[in-house]
This record gives sequence, structure tokens and C-alpha cells, in this order.
Amino acid sequence: MAVPLRVPIADASLLADDKPQLTGRESVAAILARCKTPLIEDWLTRSKHTPELNHVRLSDEQRTGHLPQLVDDIVIRLSKGELPTKDADAIPSPAAIEHGKLRRSQGYSSGMLIHESRILQVTVFGTLHNNLSLLDFRLLLPDVMTIADEVDSQLTQTMESFTNAPPTTATAFLVKPKG
Repeated sequence: MAVPLRVPIADASLLADDKPQLTGRESVAAILARCKTPLIEDWLTRSKHTPELNHVRLSDEQRTGHLPQLVDDIVIRLSKGELPTKDADAIPSPAAIEHGKLRRSQGYSSGMLIHESRILQVTVFGTLHNNLSLLDFRLLLPDVMTIADEVDSQLTQTMESFTNAPPTTATAFLVKPKG
């Protein structure tokens, strides 16, 4: 007679009948707000190791100056607690708009902006992964949907301002390929 395989459940409180979870759990918004500085440092490290972003030489501040407000925009959106249902759910982000204009003046390409956005999503999800033991799992999937929607909305706003900004002379130094 075969013995049924028992798969351990990471968090037994998930089986409760919609009862509040144990104290000590944090919302995704709270984790991102608390971890904003290390998240930005992680993003900077990842971006420095991304060949597609190293065509333009920028200081760390020039590279990350937009991120504190973009992370705050994500936290604000998560705090609303609403699932994304339509384009109008996204919040206007003046920081994303200014980021597009700035990156155009710095000599970025549209592809570079997309790489930055991808790195932001990976870094945000990595931050959540690093805080799994504190995470309130009840809202994880809706929050992941909201994060993806908000980052995409920020990218859309950045790209629109990037493409609509008047062309300027690049103020950054181009890095010459080695070899």
C-alpha cells in the first residue's frame, strides 16, 4: 500500500478561514518602503553589471536619482489595495516623466530605458523574495500584479516623455568599447 506523499506547507496560517495571520507579517508595501535604500543599492549594482546600460557614463546619483520617487509611487499604489483593472488605475508619475526627459538628454536609447525598467522589476521581486519570512502571503499575488502594472505604467510615461522631449546634445560621456 502506497503512503501518500505529504508536502509541507510553508505557512500553515494560509489554511485558516480568512482569519488574520500571525503578527509579525508585513505587507508588500511596508516591505518595499522599509527596504527602499537597499533596493536602490541592489538596482544600482545590477545596472552597473548590465552591458546594455554602460554605454553612457553616469554618476551613481545620476543613475539612481529617479528611483526613490518611483519606489514611493509603487508603495502608494500598493497602499490603495485595489487590483489593476484598467489603464486608468495607474497613477500619474511626474518622476517617471522627468526621468524620460533626463535620460534623453543623457544620451540613452529607448532600449536602455526598457532595461532599467526590467531591472527595477527584478530588484523589487528580489527584495520581496529576501523578505519571504516576513511577508503577508494573503495579498501577494494581487500585489505582484499591481507592481507589474505600476512599473509598466511608469515605463510608459517615461517612454512617452523620452520620445516627445526635444532632442538635446548628450551631456554624458559615451564609453568607448574596449578592444
